[in-house]
Amino acid sequence: MELPPRARPLASHARRAALIAWLTAALALLPHLRGLANGFVYDDFRFVAENRGIQTLDAPAGLLIDIDRMATPRDDDIWRPLRTLGFALEHAVGCRQGSGPHVCTSAFAFHATSLLLFLLLVRGLIALAQRVAGFPLGAACAGALLFGLHPLTVESVAWISSQGDLLAALGVVGCLLVAAERPLLAAGFAFAALLGKESALPLVGVLALEAWRGRRFRALPPALRPPGREATVAPLLVVAVAIGTGIYLLARQHLLSRAFDFGAIGFSQEDAPWTARALTALKNGLFALRLLFVPHPLSIDYDATSYEPAEFFGSTGLVLSAHALLLAGLCVVASRPAATRDRLLPPLLFALLFFAPTCGLLVVMKNPMADRYLLLPAAGGAFFLAGAVSLLMERLGGGRATRVAGGVLLAAASAGLGTLTYGRTALFRDDATLWHDELARRPASPNALLGSLRAADDRGDEATSRVLAAELARVVAPTDARACLAHLRLGQLAAARGEDEAAESEFATVRAALIARGSARGLDAELHVVFVGLANAARARGDIASAEARAKEGVGWFGRQPRLLESWGVARDLSGDPAGAAALYQEALAQRWETASLRYHFALAELHRGDRDRARAEARRALALDPQHRLARQLLDQLTP
Repeated sequence: MELPPRARPLASHARRAALIAWLTAALALLPHLRGLANGFVYDDFRFVAENRGIQTLDAPAGLLIDIDRMATPRDDDIWRPLRTLGFALEHAVGCRQGSGPHVCTSAFAFHATSLLLFLLLVRGLIALAQRVAGFPLGAACAGALLFGLHPLTVESVAWISSQGDLLAALGVVGCLLVAAERPLLAAGFAFAALLGKESALPLVGVLALEAWRGRRFRALPPALRPPGREATVAPLLVVAVAIGTGIYLLARQHLLSRAFDFGAIGFSQEDAPWTARALTALKNGLFALRLLFVPHPLSIDYDATSYEPAEFFGSTGLVLSAHALLLAGLCVVASRPAATRDRLLPPLLFALLFFAPTCGLLVVMKNPMADRYLLLPAAGGAFFLAGAVSLLMERLGGGRATRVAGGVLLAAASAGLGTLTYGRTALFRDDATLWHDELARRPASPNALLGSLRAADDRGDEATSRVLAAELARVVAPTDARACLAHLRLGQLAAARGEDEAAESEFATVRAALIARGSARGLDAELHVVFVGLANAARARGDIASAEARAKEGVGWFGRQPRLLESWGVARDLSGDPAGAAALYQEALAQRWETASLRYHFALAELHRGDRDRARAEARRALALDPQHRLARQLLDQLTP
C-alpha cells in the first residue's frame, strides 16, 4: 500500500536513521573482527573445546538442566542453559572434530556468533537510548561508538566463554525495547536473559523504575510529556518478570545444590564478613570507573592484590572520598531540570543497577573484578557520557563550530579506544599469547601463573611448568584452589622423573589442603588424581589396605571418577576380591573411560576369577588400545596356548 504524501518524508527519515544506526553498530564492530582468527583460551577449553556435553544435540533438555553438560569437568558454580544450548548449536554447525581431549579444534563459528550477538547488542542500545532516554540519533550513535569500541568489551566478545554475558545483555536490551508495546515478548526476553547468565538479575529493578517513570510522565498534561512516553511499562509486566526471576533462582539453586544465602554455599563463591564486603564494593566501584576512563592496562581476572587501596588508590580514605563525590554528583544530576534528568538518569541508573550483582556487597566472587562483569555497566556509562556531552552542546547553541568540535572529540576518542580494542583482541589469539602478556605485567598474579602453567603443559615444556608451578604454590595460600593445582602438577612432574618420594609429598600436601578446606567445592575435579597417586605409592610399598583407603577417600571427595575406580579395583584385586575389582572396572568403562591400563587390570581380575577366555579377550583389547603395553603383551603370551 502506497504511503500518503505527508507520511513519505517521515518514512524516508526513519529509513535513513535506521541505516545510520546499523552503520554505527558495524563501525563499532570493526576492531573486534580480529577475533575471527583467534582460537580457544582459558575457560573455553572446559566449556567448549573439551566439553563433550555439547557435541550432540540429542536429549536437548539435558543441555538446559544437566549440570554435567555445562562444562567438562563439572562446575557446580555454573548453570547457564541458553549459553550451553548455543554452544551445542555452534558446535553442530561449524566445529571440526579433534582428537584426544579436544572435541573441537575450530573456533571460527563460535567467534562469528559472538560478533553477531555484539552487533545486535550495539544496535539495540542505540534504539534503547532513543526510546527510553530520549537521546537524539547523534547522541545515541556516539554513546554506541564509545561503548562498542571500548576495550572493556573485548573480554565479552573475544572470549567465547563470555557468550553468556552477550546473551544476557541482548535479552535485557530486547526486553526494555518492547516492554511498553509487547509485554509478553518482553517477558520472554527477560527469561532468556536470565538463562543466558545471572548478570541479568537486576532487570526486574530496571523495569520497576521504568514503570514508575512512566506513571509520572502520564500524570503530566499531553503537551508536556516527553516524546515516546504515550506507552509505559505496565506494573503487571514487572510482577511477571519478578515471579520469573524467583522461579529462575529456585531452579538455579536446586540444580547446583546450593543454599539460599549469601555465603559460599549459596549465591556467593566465597565467604566474607560484611565489613570486607562493604570495602570490596567501594573499591570495586572506584576501580570500575578507573577502567572506564583509563582502560589500559587491562587484565583477565583482577585478584584482590591488584588494586589494594594502599597500592592503587593511596588509602581507604581516598576510596570513601571518591564515592562521596560520586554520590554528590548523582544527587546533582537528579536535581537538574527535567530535560537533563530524563536524559542522564536512565543510563546512570542502568549502570549502577547492573553493577550491583558483581560489586562484591551481596555476592562475593572468586575474582573481585573482571571486564566481563562491566559489559552492561560500561554501556550505561558510555551513554551517560554521550548524553552529557550532547546536552552541553545544546546549551552552547549547537552551532557549526560546536558540532565540529564534538565530532573531532568523538573521532579522537573512537580512534584511541578502537586501537586499544584491536590490540587487546589480538591477545586472545591463544592461551600462550594471552598469559604471556598477563604475566609480563603482573609477575605475581596467581591466575596469570596458572594460565601460563597450563600453556606450558600444552607445549610439553616441563622445565617451565616446574618453575611456574613452584612460583604459584609460593604466592597463594596453601588451601587456595590454585595452590592445589600447582602441587598436583609438581607431583606429576616428579613422578615422571621417577622421584616417587617427592611426588608423594606433593600429593600429600594437596590432601592436607583438602582436609583443611573441609570440602571439594570450588576445586578442579582434576585433583582426584592426587588420590590415585597416593594409592599407587601405598601399593608400591606393599600397603594394600592404605592404597584402597586412599582410593576410597578420593571417591568420597570427588565422586566415582574412573581413574579412582580403577585404582580402587587394583587394590581390591590384590586384597583377594577380583569380583569386586571387576565390578569397579566395569563401572569405569560405563563412564566411557577406556585405557590400556584399565583393560589390562580387568584381564588380571578375570584371570584371578578363573575365566581365562575373558582374561585373554581383555588383554587383546588392551593391546588394541596400546600395542606397546608390555604387561598386557606378557599376559596375553601367558594365556595363549
